[in-house]
Amino acid sequence: MTIEAMGEGLVTRLETISTLKGRSYAPNALPGSVNSTPAALVIPGSIEYDLTFGGAVRCNFRVILLFARTDQVIQYDKMLPYLETTGDYSVYAAIFGDDTLGGAADFSIIKSNTGLGFTEWGGMTFCSSEWLVECQRQ
Repeated sequence: MTIEAMGEGLVTRLETISTLKGRSYAPNALPGSVNSTPAALVIPGSIEYDLTFGGAVRCNFRVILLFARTDQVIQYDKMLPYLETTGDYSVYAAIFGDDTLGGAADFSIIKSNTGLGFTEWGGMTFCSSEWLVECQRQ
């Protein structure tokens, strides 16, 4: 179980959301630009090593969902289903559908969501939302 595998496991879970299939990017495959939205970027954040005598590692991933470029007409109500805890578009429900991320982690938990905001990626500004996902492995 590696940090890279945890990131790929998050992508696999995100792609259970039909609109993110083929538009979710693991840390080892982040695109230079995003042309189709919605799209999900999985970015490693802070990492804690040797949490136990067994060498447990905790990695906090940033899951950034890009909804639309800011120069497009934005329908905020279309973003809300992704923020819910249940439903076909729920990021929360997708990740908790398998909190071991296909065996890449001992567990994962969504710690928070930033709400709706803006993210710059590839020289473009997108309406976005960001989740902090904590993953741990022994």
